[in-house]
Amino acid sequence: MNDLSPFPTYINTHLDGSEGKNRAINTPAQINASNDLQAIQAWLACFAEKKTTFNNYRKEADRLYLWSVFQLNKPLSSLTHEDLLIYKRFIQDPKPKEKWVSDGGRKHPRQDERWRPFYGPLSTASQRQTMIILNVMFSWLVNAGYLAGNPLSLSRQRAKKAKPRVTRYLDPTLWQDVKNYIEIMPKESKREQAHYLRIRWLFSLLYLSGIRVSEITQNTMGDFFCRRDNKGQESNTSGKAGGLKTVNRSKRVNSLSTHGCRGN
Repeated sequence: MNDLSPFPTYINTHLDGSEGKNRAINTPAQINASNDLQAIQAWLACFAEKKTTFNNYRKEADRLYLWSVFQLNKPLSSLTHEDLLIYKRFIQDPKPKEKWVSDGGRKHPRQDERWRPFYGPLSTASQRQTMIILNVMFSWLVNAGYLAGNPLSLSRQRAKKAKPRVTRYLDPTLWQDVKNYIEIMPKESKREQAHYLRIRWLFSLLYLSGIRVSEITQNTMGDFFCRRDNKGQESNTSGKAGGLKTVNRSKRVNSLSTHGCRGN
């Protein structure tokens, strides 16, 4: 067995994580792990039924564990934020290559003495994936009561993009054309008057509230009701499958709703 065998059993006590500086203290443990190897194995066991995920996660855990012990000379449970920044640079081009990179970039069985953790420098996408997986592992170990904190939680997080503001698809001129067309609809009979009022209310609701067509078709008039929020403003709340949705209720829609738009 060479000195880079995955999870070697002869790791000295001061490197096995039993006394790691980031070990949780006075926190109820959720797993039966006394050292880093056992903790990582407990985490990997969660993915035993997903072969591809298990293999990918084990590969990244192997690499970090071996790097921490053999390159940094400290247990995984003592790694700090700064250590992980060093590791992030390390995986861009693992060195010394004879120790960390498989000869010729070829894959060898894990039991083969030619096996090495890396097959060469990791691409930018692979580097990102590595840190995501390690973040998942550290977070899990914290939740399991094994680690006190996640050293990757301080890494720069991608700022969440603000949701694009929904804008009206009709400019005022086109909207006025729609309203003008509705106003010249026939209104002689009661049936035509009812149809006109319904169309006028429906298009006003769509334009002024921003409600989706699907949300209207899935509801009846009885599903629309008025309520006041803590600022005294009114809103229409549309009941839909899976919950309620509150939409803006303008004075225009309020006035239209009082002009004979009734029924289902």
